[in-house]
Amino acid sequence: MNISKYQEAIKELRPLIDSKFKYNTAKWEKLNPEFTGFISKYENLEISRQDVIDSFRHFYSGKLNWETPFLLTMIWGFADTGYGTYRTNNYISEEVNQMLIKKSFDAVYNNDLELAYKSLKLIKGLNISYISKVLYFATKACDYNEYALIYDIRVAKSLVKLTTLPEIFEIVEVTPSSKFSHYKMYNSLMHRYSKEINSDAESLEMFLFNQLF
Repeated sequence: MNISKYQEAIKELRPLIDSKFKYNTAKWEKLNPEFTGFISKYENLEISRQDVIDSFRHFYSGKLNWETPFLLTMIWGFADTGYGTYRTNNYISEEVNQMLIKKSFDAVYNNDLELAYKSLKLIKGLNISYISKVLYFATKACDYNEYALIYDIRVAKSLVKLTTLPEIFEIVEVTPSSKFSHYKMYNSLMHRYSKEINSDAESLEMFLFNQLF
């Protein structure tokens, strides 16, 4: 993928600061009340990527329970879409899902991305877009050099658009693969591409998501 002509635009991005969404309590009013206390300090505030990463760091240092980083990830991801509350309630209200979430967090801490990925994938309705968000924030909190990256349909479409003929792109449907082997390959490619242009991988991911080309 030739992205060298976008190098400066990518390097100017500040995903940790500028990629943020508001925790609008009016939109999230139906969130399971047993969980709202874990994120009360963030009510009606903008939540940045750095905020979510910090919450994972606090979890790994024993200062927070798993609920806070997971909920912040969902709020950051769903923002004010309207259906985020319903889906998040489905993820957090079942005890088996809670165990899978904690298992995935522990797996990331033990540098076992595959176990973390496959644990989250067992949660009904949690797709690659949100699995990858959890893994991105968790691996960033662990300070891994090749941290996991967010992989959703917008990023997938951008990758295809930049690597194929325009007329071909217009006639195909693009969705990200849910196979772990493909997600691992995606992460490797993104880190490789970003190194080629002396940028951060998360800036490249944000560039692809924003479709700034």
